[in-house]
Amino acid sequence: MKKVVALSVAGIDTGNGAGAETDIKVYEILGVHGTLVVSAITAQNTRGIKDILVIERDFFQKQLETVLEDFDINNVKIGMIYNKEQYEVVKEYLEGKTIVTDPVIFAKDGTQLIKDLEDYKKYILPITTVLTPNAVEASYFSGINIKTLEDMKKSSKIISNTYNIPYVIVKGGHISTKYSFDILYDAKKDSFYLVGYERINQKNTHGTGSVFSTVISAELAKGEKIYNAIRIARDILQTSIEYGLEIGKGIGPVDPLVYIEKNAYKYKVIEDMYKFANFVESTPSFYKLIPEVQSNLAHSIPSSYVKDLNDIATFKNRIIRNWDNKVSIGFPVVFGKPTHTARLLLATIRKGERATVLINIRYDENTIKLLRLYGYDVIEIDREKEPEHEIEGKSMQWIIDFIYENYGKIPNVIFDKGMKGKEAMIRIWTEDIDTIIDTLNYICKNLS
Repeated sequence: MKKVVALSVAGIDTGNGAGAETDIKVYEILGVHGTLVVSAITAQNTRGIKDILVIERDFFQKQLETVLEDFDINNVKIGMIYNKEQYEVVKEYLEGKTIVTDPVIFAKDGTQLIKDLEDYKKYILPITTVLTPNAVEASYFSGINIKTLEDMKKSSKIISNTYNIPYVIVKGGHISTKYSFDILYDAKKDSFYLVGYERINQKNTHGTGSVFSTVISAELAKGEKIYNAIRIARDILQTSIEYGLEIGKGIGPVDPLVYIEKNAYKYKVIEDMYKFANFVESTPSFYKLIPEVQSNLAHSIPSSYVKDLNDIATFKNRIIRNWDNKVSIGFPVVFGKPTHTARLLLATIRKGERATVLINIRYDENTIKLLRLYGYDVIEIDREKEPEHEIEGKSMQWIIDFIYENYGKIPNVIFDKGMKGKEAMIRIWTEDIDTIIDTLNYICKNLS
C-alpha cells in the first residue's frame, strides 16, 4: 500500500501535547505517512516548559538530508525551529516545497520558542506557502494590534504582501467573542475566505496550533484545495478542543484522535443496529411489543463522547407492526434525527447515566412485572403532571428532569399509563445492544 508522505520539522514535547509527535499523530489520522526532523527536545509537561535542548546544526541538517534522500516529500509542516542556524538549513533544503508554517513564537506558559525573530522573518516566512498565526502572532508580524475582524483581515494581507506568502490564515481564537472566525487571505485572488465557529469553554487547549496547521498540511499533501483544507482543519480542531484531555495538573492537550474515534464508534453503532434488526425479524412474537405509535431504537456512541443528537442513531422510518403481525425495520440507520427515543436517550446521558441504547415498547402490566423480575429498577411517571410545551421535543426532556429531581437517578425502565392524546408507553435503556436484545428476548418468550 502506498501513502502520501509529509514532513514535520518541529520540537519534541515530552508531555505529548504539541510538537512533532502531535504532528505525526495528525498525519496518520488523515491517512498521510508522517516523517519528522527534530529541532529541539523540551522538558515539558502540562504546567509548562522547564528547559530546552536545541539540536545543533550538523545533526539537524543530517536529519533533513537522511529523510529527504529516501522519501518523496513535497509537503512540509514547520513548527518550532529555534535559531538562525536551523533557519538557514531549512531554507536550503526545503525552499520550493509546499510549506505550512505554524509560527510558534511563544509557548502557552510564555516561553520563547523562536530565538532569532528577525532572522526567522528573513529566512522562514518568505519560503512559506501557508502561514497560520494566531491573533497575537499576526499582530507581531503585521504591526497591527488585532482586536476585530477587520484587524484580522488587514493583518493577513499585510503579512502576505510583506513576506510574499501565498496564503495567510489568521486564527481568531484569541479574540474574546462568542463566535470567532479564521481569516484566510489568498494573495493570488486578493480575496478573503472566512470560516466561522463557536468558541468552546475548555481549559485543555494545549496543541491547538500544531493540530490546525498539520491538518492543513495533510490535506494539501492529499491534493485538497486550501479552502477545503482550512474548513477540515477547523472542524477537526473544534472536536479536538471539545474533548480536551483532563490529564496532568496544568493545561491538558487537545485530542485529535477523537476525530477518528467517533467515526469508528458510529460504524460500530450501525453494525449494532443491523444486529438488532436481525433479532427483531427473527423473533416471531416481537410484534406484541410494538405500540400504536410504533417503536424506534436509539443507539449512541459511548456516552462520554456524546455531544448532541448527531451522535445518536435511529431507524429513519421506525419499527412497524404490519397487518400480518410481521415487523418491518425502517431502514436506513441515520444519525441526528430528532425522534422521541433519541431525545430521551440524549437527556438520560446528560444526567450522567452510561446509557447508549433506548427503545420504546407497548405498555402492558405483564411486561412491567417481567421487567421487575428480570432485575430492573422500574419507575412510573404521571404524564398528567407534565406542563404544556410550546417547543417540540420538550416532553422527553421534562420526563428525565422530573425523574431526576424526584428520584436522583434515571432508572432503566420508565413507563406511563398515558393520558388524553398520549399513548401509554414503556421506555427501556441499557448500556449496550446485547443487553437490550437479551431483555426484549426474555419479554417476548414470557409474555402471554
